[in-house]
Parts: sequence; structure tokens; C-alpha cells
Amino acid sequence: MSLTTPIRRLGEKFADWAMRYMPDPYVFVIVLTVLASLAAFPLELQETGGLVPAVSGIFDAWYGGVWTFLTFMAQFAVILMTGDAIAKSPAVTRLLERIAKLPKSQASAVAFTSFVAMVAALISWGLGLIVGAVMARQVTYQAQKKGLNLHYPLVAAAGYTALMIWHSGLTSSSGLFMASLTEDQTEFLEYAPNGIPVTETIGSLANLSTVVLLLLVIPLVMASLHPRDEDDIRGLPDSVMDEMTPDDPTPDGGETASADPVEPTATERLTPADRLNTSVVLTLLIAVFPAYYFVNSWFFSGDGLAGLSLNSINAFFLFSAILLWKTPEGIVEQMEDSVKNVSGIIFQFPFYAGISGIVTGTALGLAVADFFASVSTPLTWPVLGLMSTGLVNFFVPSGGGQWAAQGPILLETTQQLGMPVSTAVILEMMGDQLTNMIQPFWALPLLALADLRARDIIGYSTVAMLVGFVIMATTLTVFLGLPHA
Repeated sequence: MSLTTPIRRLGEKFADWAMRYMPDPYVFVIVLTVLASLAAFPLELQETGGLVPAVSGIFDAWYGGVWTFLTFMAQFAVILMTGDAIAKSPAVTRLLERIAKLPKSQASAVAFTSFVAMVAALISWGLGLIVGAVMARQVTYQAQKKGLNLHYPLVAAAGYTALMIWHSGLTSSSGLFMASLTEDQTEFLEYAPNGIPVTETIGSLANLSTVVLLLLVIPLVMASLHPRDEDDIRGLPDSVMDEMTPDDPTPDGGETASADPVEPTATERLTPADRLNTSVVLTLLIAVFPAYYFVNSWFFSGDGLAGLSLNSINAFFLFSAILLWKTPEGIVEQMEDSVKNVSGIIFQFPFYAGISGIVTGTALGLAVADFFASVSTPLTWPVLGLMSTGLVNFFVPSGGGQWAAQGPILLETTQQLGMPVSTAVILEMMGDQLTNMIQPFWALPLLALADLRARDIIGYSTVAMLVGFVIMATTLTVFLGLPHA
């Protein structure tokens, strides 16, 4: 029996379980809302002393949370839409098509998809998510053209592993947030009056070593999950296959017909409005505005790496998407398509914000934090903190939203244990990205592009999460726990 056999069997068991019991993401958020409410109810009842005040307190907390994450929702929507537009631009599409032809076996195809998606996610979680989906489609399509059958749900799950490393990269929500605190964020300034530079969070040895190990191990783990039996292999859905298959060749068997350009007739000549819609000059003019913002933030503001923020990265992605699509007409048409892939996230985000409101607006969040803090020591806090943040991410799957809700509690616990406050940020970074593998919320754009359902990929990504937990628990203990034990 090879070393990969137990891993493959474990993946098969999780995949079978997910196919039977994993609901669609919207049903999932409904269930989580009910669970959070039930968990908060006895705590509210004890605090208020009455049934009606306890129930109304939960509803008030939900409503209070719904509208608190509008800024995060807008930032995430922009980065997802621009990331989608960049990944689907003609230049990037040609690049992805070329590299998708590189894998020569089932194992290398799955590992390659995972690795490329994870590297892209270190640049931007939105880009990584879309690149993971596009690569899953392209790699499977190119393999089928060569007669190599790939299990498409597993390849898509490999693309989703991008979300297990994103918070360690350049768009780390909590890392960037703490690097650029403002005067009104008093609950964080209390613990870090001057903020926390990204060199102590994203650039920390604990984070960088975790990144290296995840990049080395996770692609190999995903590759080992590929089914051996041909009957268990599912190829591309017909809808995706039809979308990716080129037009039929010419009747004589030659290449697809490409007619010489024909001069427009007098009635077909471009109107002034058409010329404006297809003007590259206008594209260059508008691109200057986001370019100024990110160039000034990164190079001339004097903030150094602290200039990295969600807003400056969004400006860079907006600039890149505009240039890659060349004309106003091109980028607008692509954005109409891109927004479809984020519609599920935009719709469900308020519900998760409501859950966050229940966690923070009642005694539930504090009770969870108090439990982990009460049993923690400087040596065990890294692992227990990882579990705590992973659990909260399950209910609040937003890196920035989770940090806003749980950050002050993590900072307080870390400070009481006599550890650097940057430890709290790193723990949230790791826990947030770890349990994304069993939280289907951020998989919505990938599932839309891949034409799959959450149940198709979660079983495989669960295995990645378990391996990731071992890696993260080890690096966090070595670099954060042992020096303060």
C-alpha cells in the first residue's frame, strides 16, 4: 500500500459525506444563523433575565451587524470583480491557456492547479479565487483534449485551496488593517497605539514559514486524492465544455474560418459615440486616477509597506483591469459578466454580517474567547487561538469582518499572556484562511465559473484543511509559542 492510499481513501469518505449532507451555501448561512441564535440564547437569557428581552436582544444584535460591514462588502466586491476581469482578459487568458497545457499526468494536473491558484492568492485573494477556477477549467479541458481524464470536482477543489493561503499574502485583511489604524479605531489603538507594521505580521517568520510549507505540501496532498477507478472520474460538465470548445472548423477540415477585415459601408461607419466607446485614449485617461492612488500610497507617501491596504490594492486591480481590456466598451461588457460571479457573495454577505452581529452583540463571542483564554498558556495559545479563530470564521467568513468582531478579544488575551500583540493578528490570519476549506461562502464565484455545487468540492478541501491545520499548528507553536513558554 502506497503512502497516498490512506489519504485518497480519506478524501473519498469526505467526498461521499459532502455529496449526501452538504447543502447549498444559502441554506448553509440559514443554518448557521439559527445555530448562532440558539447558542446565544441561554447567555442572553442569563444576562437579561427574561425571555422577551433575550429574544429581542438577539434580533437587535443581528440587525445591528447587518449594516456594519458595508465597507468590507464593497471592497470585497470590487476586488473580486476586478480580479475576475483580469483573469479573463485576453492577455491573461492566453497565458493561462499556455501554462494549462504543461501538466502531463493526473497527479501533476491537480498539483499544478493548486500551486498556481495559491501563488495567485498570495498576490490577491480575489485573483487567486478566480485564477483557481479558470485554471481548473483550462487544465481539465486541455487534459481531455490530450485524452487524459481528470476528476473535475477535485481539480476545482485544488483551485479553491487558494483561499487557504490568501490571508498570508498581500491582501491580508487583518494585517493591512492593523498597519493603517485611524484615530477612530480606539478599540485597536488601545493595544497598538502606533499600529502593527506588516513586517511583524505578513512578513513574520511564522507566516513566511507557513506559506512555504503550504505551497510545498498542499498541492501534493490534493494530487494524492485523485480517483484511480475510471468510473469515479467526472469530466467537465457539458455547459463548460460547450463554452470552451472553439467554433466548428471549416467544411474542408481546415482551420476555423477567419475572414479578411471588411471596410464598413457608409451606413456602418462608426458614429462619434461608437468611437468614444472604443477609445483607448479614454481608457488611458481614466486609468491615471487609480494609478495615482496606488503609486502614491506605495512609493511616495513614506509609509513603505504600510501603504499596502485593501483600498490601494483595489486601485491597482482597477487600473490593471481597465488597461487589460483596453476600451471602455470592453471593460464594461466584462464587468457585466464578472458581477454575476459575485452576486451570491453580495447577496449573502449581509446575512453573515448579521451572524457577526449576534456573535459580537451578545455574550456569545466573549464566551467563546473566554473559554479558550481560560485554558491557554503562552505555549498553547497559538494552537488554541488557531482553533478559536477557525471556529469564528465558520460563522463570520470575512477576514476583515472577523477581525473587526474578534480582534479586540484576541489582542486582550494575547496581551494578558505577555505575548506580542502581533501574535493575535497572525492567529486570526491563519484561523480565518484554514476553515475556508469547509465554509462554502467564498467558493461561490469558483462554483459559478466551474458550474459545480459546494458538495462537489468540500469533501476534498476538508482533507486540505486537516493537513493545513497540522502545518499551521506546528509553525505557530515553534515561532510564536516556544519563545514565550
